[in-house]
Amino acid sequence: MVRVSGRAKEMKRICWLIVAGLLSACTPAPEFTNGQGQPVALAQFAGKPLLVNYFAPWCAPCLRELPLLEALAQEGALAVVAIHYDPATPAELAALASRYRISLPLLIANDTASLPFPHPTGLPTSYLLDAEGKLQQTIVGELDAQQIATLKAQAAAVR
Repeated sequence: MVRVSGRAKEMKRICWLIVAGLLSACTPAPEFTNGQGQPVALAQFAGKPLLVNYFAPWCAPCLRELPLLEALAQEGALAVVAIHYDPATPAELAALASRYRISLPLLIANDTASLPFPHPTGLPTSYLLDAEGKLQQTIVGELDAQQIATLKAQAAAVR
């Protein structure tokens, strides 16, 4: 029987901690949390253009454009997600979805998120990403039917 010193055991433990740290560092942290408290990453939407919309329930233009965003998401030409601008909890997101009958994904941005677009300075703000997740366009202000039609055409062009 080989006797292992306390120092060797400690070195083995340190090596395993380093390996575990390296493995977890290879997996990108999710950028968002959804209304169910589950992590969501932008990579989950890869392969299709994505419209990322920042909104807040106190923002009247944000609430007015939600039905247009819902219809756009239902059409399936591009994926649509709405990110709550202010800090919120998953329970608050779930309540918002229920109150305003929102079926598109409502998300909370994580503090450590590395996103391909800046945090907006005004609301509503939308970002169009191509199928690879690269920023194609930034739209500040309320979306209307004409802008939605333009977004669909642009999404078809960047596929």
